[in-house]
Amino acid sequence: MSPVLTILNLNQLAGNKPLFHNANLQIFAEQRVGLVGKNGCGKSTLFRLILGELKPDGGEISLQAGKTLAFVEQEIANSDRPALEFALDGDIELRQLEAIIGREAHDDAWFEAQHRLEAIQGYAAPARAAQLLSGLGFAPEDIQRPVASFSGGWRMRLNLARALMRRADLLLLDEPTNHLDLEAILWLEQYLARYPGSILLVSHDREFLNACVNRIADIQNKTIEMYSGNYDDFERTRAERAAQQNQALRLQQVKIAHLEDFVRRFRAKASKAKQAQSRLKALERLERIAPARLEDGHFALEIEAPARSPDTLIKVDNAAAAYGERVLLSNVNLVLRAGARIALLGPNGAGKSTLIKLLVGELAPSAGTVEITPDIRIGYFAQHQLDHLDTTATPLEHFLRIAPGIKSQELRNFLGRFGLAGESDDRPVSGFSGGEKSRLALALLAWQKPHLLLLDEPTNHLDLDMRDALTVALEEYTGAMVLVSHDRSLIRATADELWLVAEGTAVPFDGDLEDYRTWVEKRRVSPQQAAKPAAEKPQRPASGKKKALLSKQTKLDSELQAAQAALNDTQSQLADPDIYQNPDATVIDLLNNERETLEQRIATLEETWLELEAALDGAS
Repeated sequence: MSPVLTILNLNQLAGNKPLFHNANLQIFAEQRVGLVGKNGCGKSTLFRLILGELKPDGGEISLQAGKTLAFVEQEIANSDRPALEFALDGDIELRQLEAIIGREAHDDAWFEAQHRLEAIQGYAAPARAAQLLSGLGFAPEDIQRPVASFSGGWRMRLNLARALMRRADLLLLDEPTNHLDLEAILWLEQYLARYPGSILLVSHDREFLNACVNRIADIQNKTIEMYSGNYDDFERTRAERAAQQNQALRLQQVKIAHLEDFVRRFRAKASKAKQAQSRLKALERLERIAPARLEDGHFALEIEAPARSPDTLIKVDNAAAAYGERVLLSNVNLVLRAGARIALLGPNGAGKSTLIKLLVGELAPSAGTVEITPDIRIGYFAQHQLDHLDTTATPLEHFLRIAPGIKSQELRNFLGRFGLAGESDDRPVSGFSGGEKSRLALALLAWQKPHLLLLDEPTNHLDLDMRDALTVALEEYTGAMVLVSHDRSLIRATADELWLVAEGTAVPFDGDLEDYRTWVEKRRVSPQQAAKPAAEKPQRPASGKKKALLSKQTKLDSELQAAQAALNDTQSQLADPDIYQNPDATVIDLLNNERETLEQRIATLEETWLELEAALDGAS
């Protein structure tokens, strides 16, 4: 079986720095490969080489003849096309077939296009695109909005949906979860696990890799080595190989010592000269085993808390948060005590970051109170803080400003814990990557020895090594912590409590991350039906108004089922090849019109159903 993608003896320079030297990689059909390695090892460069955006300095990169490639555009689109149509544009063949079918002349090409459209289930493409957009977090009413009306992060989700719409043999994904919340990540990993083609995926999310891939391609020492299994399997295998290599190294060193000792003792003796010379040649021929190094740059982070701390750090009493007239959170009650370890769950836009801003005092409550105990130190990390770093200053200069009496060497040693030693502490921040800026922000936070950590997506831009180091540091941290993160490994390892921020408030979540997955799946089926996982209110008999609403909803259910059955029947007729042998093309046109009418009817019924459900929620 021929590989879908072949990389042979790849050599590539980045400036004067070699990224790859005689690197090889083959990806076969239905292999889902996770591409891992340190930040800066060449993962994104490899993607650009595969896409043809860069030419290799040496070697060969080839896609099997006739195979197709899909990837996520990194440019933020600025289009007036509706989101649904923008996503559908990703299916290039679909659009080509539609253009042929849209012609007036019903020639052989027209009939062939009809056959092919049926073969690829083209009539179901809008439903598939709508499902993709829903999984990525778009509300039903959003899919007809123009692309330009969405924020940059949501437009990147549209780019992802567009890439997923293309039925490609190889899908390239470079950090696809960067702009997603945990709900969308859970959906995406299920989607990719069923993806019919091959995948080459870059991600720094351990659990996402475990769920999505069945191979790991590890970039290390300028080469690429393939491992079977998911990321956890890769780590085990790599550790075992390193242990075996180091054991072989120790045995070889013993052998070398014996040979050298023999040569040294008997080289001058005539009776042993030939044997000594033979052993000397054996030493010269011996292929030396190098010591195994799993990765350079493992970090030993440490975030200390004060020896003493007040029992109550922050008290939130019936607080609300609003931006102008829009109330995002209300009726929030929370007491943060020493040693509390809370992770906030909930969809993007529900108010997790807003709650963090209330706790740090960056946002004043629009109602209720937030009392912060005087003199406590709060270590606050948020992505927008990276933009507030002084880009003209070096890491050392940042530290000298907050610790003017401390010797430079002590500060350099501290920066070294965060991978910012050597050249890094003398470079201005303007040349830093996102990961380096994040490490500097974490280092500045750790220096103050906070009573409380408020961390809003601290692992964004961090590679797997640094994520692991941060996880260990937070496990050992003895202060209180409130964490927002879509990194489930970090949440599992460091949080003792889960809180759900959804539907306008924040409440304790009675369950674990698997229970949250269940809540997300229920909510995705029917957002209005998903119950909050707080204490349930006792059921009351339905009022007259509620009975009337329920009756209308039952009737709508029947209409929906009938419309869906009619649509299925129409699509079956359109899928029948015999219909295209009929010289009367008006039959096909009538069926296409009927299909469009039914699809619009179903969309209208679904919107009405959701409106009734919302009314039921408010009915007494």
